[in-house]
Amino acid sequence: MTTARPLRTLAEAIDFTLDTLAAHPERDALAAEAAAWAGRPRPHACFHLNHLYVPDDHAPAPALFELPPHTFADDPEGRLAGEILGHLTPLDMLNPVATVLGTGAVGTPAEFIPSFGTPLSEDRGAAAFTRSLDELLAAPPPDPDAAPPLPDIHRRIAFLKASTPEAFKLDMPNLQGPFNLAHALAGDEAFLAPLTDPGKYDRLMTRITDFWIAACERLRAWIGPDRLRPAERGGPLIAECSVNLVSADFYREHIRRYDERIARRFGAARIHPCSGRHVFEATLDGLPGVTATEAGLMRSPMAAPCISVGDALARFGGRPVVLNIGQELPADFEEAYAIVHADFRQARANPRLLFSYTGMDWRRQDRPRIRALHQRLDEAWAGGG
Repeated sequence: MTTARPLRTLAEAIDFTLDTLAAHPERDALAAEAAAWAGRPRPHACFHLNHLYVPDDHAPAPALFELPPHTFADDPEGRLAGEILGHLTPLDMLNPVATVLGTGAVGTPAEFIPSFGTPLSEDRGAAAFTRSLDELLAAPPPDPDAAPPLPDIHRRIAFLKASTPEAFKLDMPNLQGPFNLAHALAGDEAFLAPLTDPGKYDRLMTRITDFWIAACERLRAWIGPDRLRPAERGGPLIAECSVNLVSADFYREHIRRYDERIARRFGAARIHPCSGRHVFEATLDGLPGVTATEAGLMRSPMAAPCISVGDALARFGGRPVVLNIGQELPADFEEAYAIVHADFRQARANPRLLFSYTGMDWRRQDRPRIRALHQRLDEAWAGGG
């Protein structure tokens, strides 16, 4: 799709993005997401197929899709126009486009660390330092209406809703999970305190969970049901990355009750097990109303063993759970095809599958072969094979 002159306004960026996506229904991520949540077969697999991104990999890679010329003002509307237009860049690798706008003030897993009085690291990706449980508990509990970054996020949500049509959904900011936040705030003491000082540990985890629930309720209300992305109908997402560093028994004894409060409060919950098999199993079996989780085999070193797609589906036992598949692929393209195609066959019996893959040995120079593989897999899905 071409344009006669450079795009200059937010309205032009919105129109171009929606028109381009309408011309590529096979790349509509939200349509695939909505179908998966409804348990409905979909005409397009709509899957991510990427290579590993390495900072010093500058090999020439001819583009399949390029953004149109554009010149946007350096103001909030202009920056939003550039953000929206940038949503189309996955088309270059035939990957899905999600018309979803982020609402976070930071956009990293460290988003809500400042709510508890701890500053962020220079790159805003972690806490600048950890504090003892005594220090954390000596501070007043965070106010879900005033603690940073909630006021900034509230303003961002209001701006996005006023500036974009309903076709653009809004993502919840990254609340992580209660134990992830405890680990980020207290460091190693989050693992030791349940054994050495369970009272203080419970006070901290209760404070974090109270804030988590209150903040989540406000965020969902600010966004509104008409602007939440389809996955949010399955309840809030609890990230369990740090649970990979403890045993399933430790989770059940010391962590699960706080996650359970969230699941019961919202009537459902989605889980990010961060690839850990024991995390997948302990949350699926132990929490009420799990509506989505993740599976897939990793080739990189992991803190805990992973769970395969087949094993994950078998554990569902017929429960209507959405499975987000994330797998790392081998260098050989035929082997990679076989892995993805096997997942596609699983989706014939269970349409609640969403797919994302990364070739850990592929680089920019492999992009033509990655696109060819993507097209071949698209054809396999369309052919029902």
